[in-house]
Amino acid sequence: MPTFSYKAKDKYGVGMEGAMEAPSAAAVSSRLSGSGYIPVTITEQEAGLTGNLEDLLARFASIKPEEMIVFTRQLSSILGAGVPLLESLEALYEQMSSRKFKQIILSMRHSIESGASFSEAMEKEKKTFSMVFVAMVKAGERAGILGEVLDRLAQLLERDFENVQKIKSATRYPMMVVIALVIAFFIVVTFVIPRFSQLYANFKTELPLPTRILLGTNWVIRNYFIYIILITSLSFYLLKKFLDTETGKMWWDRFSLSVPVFGTLVNKLLLARFARMLSAMLKSGIPILEALNITRDTMDNRVLAKVINTMREDVTRGVALSEPMRGSKVFPPLAIQMVAIGERAGALESMLSKVADYFDRDADYMIRNLTPLLEPLLLLMLAFLVTLLALGVFLPMWDMVKLVKM
Repeated sequence: MPTFSYKAKDKYGVGMEGAMEAPSAAAVSSRLSGSGYIPVTITEQEAGLTGNLEDLLARFASIKPEEMIVFTRQLSSILGAGVPLLESLEALYEQMSSRKFKQIILSMRHSIESGASFSEAMEKEKKTFSMVFVAMVKAGERAGILGEVLDRLAQLLERDFENVQKIKSATRYPMMVVIALVIAFFIVVTFVIPRFSQLYANFKTELPLPTRILLGTNWVIRNYFIYIILITSLSFYLLKKFLDTETGKMWWDRFSLSVPVFGTLVNKLLLARFARMLSAMLKSGIPILEALNITRDTMDNRVLAKVINTMREDVTRGVALSEPMRGSKVFPPLAIQMVAIGERAGALESMLSKVADYFDRDADYMIRNLTPLLEPLLLLMLAFLVTLLALGVFLPMWDMVKLVKM
């Protein structure tokens, strides 16, 4: 999109100048007029190779979660201060450092100036704004509480981001240990064991089993390395193709919930997200059937999405939300009881928020204890590899010492 330099005056005759990305000079003029300025001159800047390259890279760039949080939080604060939407977007456009996000804001602003609502402008940017985001903004526009809705959305985004960061932090040490073990094993098998094999070849004695395993591994790597890479790459490609199918996605979602330790953690995080999203949408004035429909379509796990769909069908027939939750065998009894109390008291939104807090606390506890939970598995791997390497290297040496003594 080209960039235009402009000079303009306000209603008091005070001059200003700047630059703006727009599809045409007429669009720049329209935006300036809409902001209360009288355009004086508008000239297109020469982009050059650097500008074109930056625009090209921006098209393929992705929006970071931190950028989305900052955008949502700042827009909520600016709108809460009574600033009109177009001026708020203009202010955010100037503050954003991401060229990709600048293009998105500019596109939304252009759509709004053309007569679209804010939610409709967001809907055109489906790759950036989720269904939940668009639906809640639409509800906020209808109820006249857009600032409050954006604040709830910012809280949802912040909670998801915090959980991801906590999991990354908790799994960093175990991942480093596993990578170090793999590298050490590869170095020993590739460079150390072959030198010992030349020494062992001079002795007419059968090598111990651990040594034969290491030598066999070395032989396979040395002679079939290319085939191993090709087979591994093909396996990952076929697995990805399978996981792209509906059957594969369902299988993977079931598998992710059944993995020891991580399956329980994923389940708690998904339930927390479900309860918090549903609570936020109900507080924003979205009907429960529509809220369940949106939540189902935005769930990352198809097993839970299927449960939510069953819940929606039961609620459609007039059944209370707590009843299908009880029959799903996914929600713990305490969460079901809290929802049932919320329904009877007419405070379902606040109770769902407390259910989300309950699952978040459980998930936080698991994340904090993730490293201790994984330590036994790491110790087992470490013990196996160290024992195999030690026996593979030292057992033949002991045998050679016995032969020399004889």
